[in-house]
Amino acid sequence: MEKAVKNKKLFTRNFVLTTLSTITIFTSFYFLLVTLPIYILQLGGSESEIGLIIGVFTISSVLLRPFIGRELDMRGRKKILLAGSLVFLLSTLLYNYTTSVTTLLLLRVLHGAGWGAATTAGSTLIADIAPAGRRGEAMGIFGMASNVAMAIGPALSILLLDSTSFPTLFAVSASIALVSLLLVLPISETIVVHPKNPLFSKEALFPSAMMFAVSLTYGSIVSFLSLFAQKEGITNPGIFFTVFAITLIIVRAFAGKISDIKGRNYVIVPGMVIITLGLWVLSTASTLWVFLISAFLYGLGFGLVHPSLMALLVDRVSERTLGAAMGTFTAAFDLGIGTGSIALGIVLQFYGFSVLYFLGGAIVLIVAVFFMIGNRNTKGL
Repeated sequence: MEKAVKNKKLFTRNFVLTTLSTITIFTSFYFLLVTLPIYILQLGGSESEIGLIIGVFTISSVLLRPFIGRELDMRGRKKILLAGSLVFLLSTLLYNYTTSVTTLLLLRVLHGAGWGAATTAGSTLIADIAPAGRRGEAMGIFGMASNVAMAIGPALSILLLDSTSFPTLFAVSASIALVSLLLVLPISETIVVHPKNPLFSKEALFPSAMMFAVSLTYGSIVSFLSLFAQKEGITNPGIFFTVFAITLIIVRAFAGKISDIKGRNYVIVPGMVIITLGLWVLSTASTLWVFLISAFLYGLGFGLVHPSLMALLVDRVSERTLGAAMGTFTAAFDLGIGTGSIALGIVLQFYGFSVLYFLGGAIVLIVAVFFMIGNRNTKGL
């Protein structure tokens, strides 16, 4: 593959359109994220089935992302982005026709496939655009797109559900997904494709493994936080995600740039420690204020870690295998969420919320130690 097209400017048309498309597809995604556990309970599902249905979405995207990554290098970014956005839209339209846990589970597999294709393509396209000296900054700004969606999507979805019904909620989510698809149409291709590329990127394995371990805890947040909040008498769990997202937006505005200047380790290790503190605070939460303090700490840590790990990935790989590398990284992120939803759902069923979130914090703290060992000889990263 010839070199990807690079721009000296960061805020190009492709960058802006891809970022806006990402905001809208993530908003559609978050509209369902905190409300779906409630819908599953209405269909007669159990807590473990909630974890399975949330988890199978990410597992579906995980299984496809490596193949999507290779297709991105072989066929180009825009075709895959369009196809993924279309499948995501069609899947969202079908939620009104699910009448059982089984049909919902099957739909989540299809929905996850569209999600995997669209988000991997969008991330890879941004990596193409980012100037070498501004990768952390680019990843941080692009990452804010999903955080803006998180700031508005969960809280609005709960408010909408309280005043209307699930059919209306699903229709609104599909309308937002349609906007995302339309924003993709004017995007131009960023690479000259090559007919043969690897399925996996070896250079991407270390940062991807670190991201997998951190996203295990994110799976426990997105799957069970709303149930935890309801158990403690907090009426709108979407507020947690709003505080979390606003914190992420603020942090991402400067975290990536700091990692460009100071090095990736300087940002990633403290971020992991802060994530641990946030989860341990959450394990003791019984009031709204403690929930919000936890949301702030978790958002602060996650905002430091995620874009810096992604920038570390792009630092390590060649342009020829960038699609495969991004497929590996995003697959690891999704696999962590899916595994966390299922495995930690079992922990929840037997030991409760406090043990669940304390264990999550311990996992991230151990990962921070492994990261320092594995990356100690890499200067400037």
